[in-house]
Amino acid sequence: MKDKLPSRMQLITALIAWFIIWWGLQCFVIFQIFNNLSFAFIDSSISLGLILTGITIIFFVQKYSGSYISHYTTRFVFISAIIAGIICSEKIILTEFYYGSDFAVMFNKTILIRIVVAFLQITFFSVILWFLYFIKKQTESNELKFDAENTLRQAELIKLRQQLQPHFLFNSLNSINALVVSEPQQARKMIQNLSDFLRGTLKKDENKNVPFSEEINLLKLYLEIEKVRFGHRLTVNFNVDENTLNLKLPALILQPVVENAIKFGLYNVLDNVEISVNAQIKNNLLAIAITNPYDESTSQSRKGEGFGLSLIQKRLQLIYHRTDLLVIEKNNSIFTTIILIPQ
Repeated sequence: MKDKLPSRMQLITALIAWFIIWWGLQCFVIFQIFNNLSFAFIDSSISLGLILTGITIIFFVQKYSGSYISHYTTRFVFISAIIAGIICSEKIILTEFYYGSDFAVMFNKTILIRIVVAFLQITFFSVILWFLYFIKKQTESNELKFDAENTLRQAELIKLRQQLQPHFLFNSLNSINALVVSEPQQARKMIQNLSDFLRGTLKKDENKNVPFSEEINLLKLYLEIEKVRFGHRLTVNFNVDENTLNLKLPALILQPVVENAIKFGLYNVLDNVEISVNAQIKNNLLAIAITNPYDESTSQSRKGEGFGLSLIQKRLQLIYHRTDLLVIEKNNSIFTTIILIPQ
């Protein structure tokens, strides 16, 4: 959980309180030494004004230099020079404009107090300015790191999509080639469906999620292509909760999963095959389950998992930074792929 940072007004209030407390302490100490309230008031006010001037100098040095004197030795010398300037200026102002040369003796009695006060004030605010500078640089570094990671993630997603599309395209072209001579009408129908499907995929934005209803429509178009290849052997049932249709998910996340179901369902089974697509909401997750039969004896060597599933798992991990969004279950020769999409 990110810590809540204080507001600007809270910081200003805290700084004003800090200055008032230190001004009051210095005023009280000087009054106890010289028993002169007017002198204590003027002395403390001038001291505070000079300290504020020193802090202002440090602030502008940091602002216009782009850093706050990164080397520790140089920073110590710089702060020491600021403190020395404050003490000397305070003595000159009080001696020349208020109390005359006799004040020099009185000033020397309290010089240690003045040095301690100036040191604590300047050091305190120097640490604050350095800390703010460090936080600023750390934030900029984190933003650059995030941008770099985001760019890399988007490039990886594009690479994955480029791997998925040729994989499906090559399979479809091989099927069309097989149908051209034996069933030219079916080949033309498949070419038209393939054209419509590819046109739909090219319009997808890699950086945006799409409504589940749109993904379902594109999936049905893909299945029309596959039904040309497998005819009556392929049956797909959709059992989708209407409340899920407006939920968002990554574009073309389902097509490789269904392709995998067809591959291990129809390629290894001689009978008709029924594939089910079920969707519902579970714990703020869009849960999509795709089931298909499979032959354990012929699929064992490949563990029932296709090329598309490994890419889908990697894609989900890149998008949501989670490794538990793709679940595979096998039960009584039924292979189930479950995709969980955070909402």
